[in-house]
Amino acid sequence: MQKNLNILEEYCKKLKVNKDKTKIVFFRKGGRIPNYTHFYYENIEIEVVNKYCYPGIVFTSGGSLQSACKTLAGQAQKAIFKLKRYIFSFNSLTVEYVLILFDQLVKPILTYGIEGFGFMDISVLERIHTLFCKSALRVKTTTQNDFKYNELGRMNLTNQGYIIIIK
Repeated sequence: MQKNLNILEEYCKKLKVNKDKTKIVFFRKGGRIPNYTHFYYENIEIEVVNKYCYPGIVFTSGGSLQSACKTLAGQAQKAIFKLKRYIFSFNSLTVEYVLILFDQLVKPILTYGIEGFGFMDISVLERIHTLFCKSALRVKTTTQNDFKYNELGRMNLTNQGYIIIIK
């Protein structure tokens, strides 16, 4: 690893590297990193961390992207809260327009980096999509999801993610 960092340092001499934002994450299944493990870039020690947020995606040392899903879900919920505040001020909006707004403002947050999630469980993100669709239809949260998807002519986020991965 140190050899590769030295190569990177030599390559980046013409570039400015922000050493404050540079971190190292060891992807591993359990176990501790030895205390004597230290890496340097331009004679400055690089911090070894258990998780790191890189443009909206949280990487953890265990390699799971569940924390990334939870982060995206939280950001999407904030966006939905703001969106609903504006939707309620316009009583005449149809369900189609509400879904267009969702697709333009919230769905990009939910599907950000979905290609990297592969075929993992994204039920945390799916739950947000499902609850919004049910509130747009003004049905109970206990209404079966298949009815909701058929009524709206939509598919779940998992299948949409598969399509994005295949493309």
